[in-house]
Amino acid sequence: MTDSVSLGFIGFGEAGFEIARGLQSRTPLEITVYDSVKSDLFEKRVHEAGVKRLDSVAQVVENADMVLSVVPPSAAVAAARELAGHLKAGQYYLDLSSSFPDDMKTIASLVAPTGAHFVDGAMMGPLPLYGCRVLIYVAGGQAQAVQAQLNHLGMNLKAIGSEPGQASAVKLILSVVTKGLGSLLVEMLLAAHHFKVEDATVKALIQFYAMGLEAAIDRSVGSTAIHAGRRITEMESSLRLLKRIGVDPVMTGATVDRLKWFESLGLAEYFKGVAPKGYKEVVDAWEKIGIFKEGRETVE
Repeated sequence: MTDSVSLGFIGFGEAGFEIARGLQSRTPLEITVYDSVKSDLFEKRVHEAGVKRLDSVAQVVENADMVLSVVPPSAAVAAARELAGHLKAGQYYLDLSSSFPDDMKTIASLVAPTGAHFVDGAMMGPLPLYGCRVLIYVAGGQAQAVQAQLNHLGMNLKAIGSEPGQASAVKLILSVVTKGLGSLLVEMLLAAHHFKVEDATVKALIQFYAMGLEAAIDRSVGSTAIHAGRRITEMESSLRLLKRIGVDPVMTGATVDRLKWFESLGLAEYFKGVAPKGYKEVVDAWEKIGIFKEGRETVE
């Protein structure tokens, strides 16, 4: 691939639009798009992004060196199955749908017989904010090559592995916290509003992260390894408080269960009562005590 690489988008919703518009604003490229949903918004985006609308998947594949699939996750495998009949040896197929890792492996198996190169991708931030510069993790045999080419054009890809599904796995695993945090915050604010202490609660939470998120992760995971038992007692009090004021403690109840699991591992004895310096030491301890081999990573 060269500077004159042509790109084809399958699906042209918010993600495809923001990426294509950002790329065109930097260095005008040959970009073609196809979307099964035709609407005034679609036509508006085509015009604003400066791309060419084509009438079929086959036409996009025929005109592109690299095909980017930005369809919804539920449509990713079906889109790949349709595309596979038109892909040619040497083409690149980048799926940015953040589908389930097993689906990415299925897509890879559909693409392999064509001689095209499949790369699994996952966008790690809001497109309206970052546009084509959004961080995108990519994985697959040609992840490094796709990273080099698209970053040269102005994107922000980072290759993290050689197996299809690894990038989408990071996206879904990260959602445990990013989406879970939103639910935790809702539960927190419901209780805080009851006592009219929203501002004080939020400021205290911000102070907890004052040293930065990385330090907070190390401190939280490390200290929980040896203090899970004590925290169970505190969280059970939080659970009672929420129930008393009529807030369904969905997230808090789950936290109690996870802390009980953590305490059952006996890490307080493993670390001899001294908190590990960071989360990596805790993960290493999990490996050494065999929780992954024995299937003990789940909460009973």
